[in-house]
Amino acid sequence: MYLKLVLTGCILAFIAVVLSAYVRLADAGLGCADWPACYQSNALKERQSLKANANRGYTTWQRKLHSQVVMLMGFLSVAISGLAWLKRKELRQSPLLPSLLTGLMVFLALFGIWAFSHLPRAIIVPVHLGGGILMLIMLLWMLLRQRPHAHGIDSNHVRQWQFFSRLGLALVIMQSLLGGWASANFAGIACTDFPLCNGHLLPQMDFSYTLGNPGEPLAETRLIAIHWLHRLGAIISLAYLIWLSATIMAHDKTKMIGIIILGLVVVQCALGASNILLGLPLAGAVLHNAVAMMLIAALVWLNFRLQYGAHHNV
Repeated sequence: MYLKLVLTGCILAFIAVVLSAYVRLADAGLGCADWPACYQSNALKERQSLKANANRGYTTWQRKLHSQVVMLMGFLSVAISGLAWLKRKELRQSPLLPSLLTGLMVFLALFGIWAFSHLPRAIIVPVHLGGGILMLIMLLWMLLRQRPHAHGIDSNHVRQWQFFSRLGLALVIMQSLLGGWASANFAGIACTDFPLCNGHLLPQMDFSYTLGNPGEPLAETRLIAIHWLHRLGAIISLAYLIWLSATIMAHDKTKMIGIIILGLVVVQCALGASNILLGLPLAGAVLHNAVAMMLIAALVWLNFRLQYGAHHNV
């Protein structure tokens, strides 16, 4: 029962993060009939009045579905935590992680209620995205701990790769949050070509950023700086993950994980480039978020195998 609940939680967490991205991007104006005018118009509206943003809220079936998925996630987290405490000897694992999951759900719920009327989109989006990513990581870790045992990994390989695999996961999480920040600031179309940005390798940029003066839209140079930082993070992550995947593929016990990571990295890079060249289509932007979550899941799997492979024969 516990394993089924955790597996269901993993699926729902993935759906919640991707659906949240869809709702956020659709509200921003992606896919609207008068693109990109509606996107630019929404960018101005989002920064004009915090109270106005709260009062002009509307409900769509996508928002309702997302709310229901999140609500179900909350009930599941309580059930998982309860079972983890009741069956902690049978499960042979600490109930701390399931309890932290429930605490995270409570925090995200309270933050969402308070922040929507008090904080700008540029803060709300990264916090919710980060919470969703952490939720997915915690559930995946709990799921992997319940899997049947497999052959272990040589301890020399574990010591050699453990740091690099953790760094890879951290890079992808940071890049995902940076993407959410770019989306929250409506910087998706700040650069309209690829691999250059508006015809320049280093366009004019302003890296100063302030959350003050919510009625003032960000200057174009600041939007370009946000977009360019996301691109720079993508290049660093791409190079690092290609190296990491190629390295771990040399070992039989982690070869499959390396192939999956490499495949997801290639797909993610292609999606990022095509989204810019095609004018940021809604479907492509949502898929970009979905593949990022898959990549995080693959890196969590790798970290788990390396952490428990040598000592627990997992």
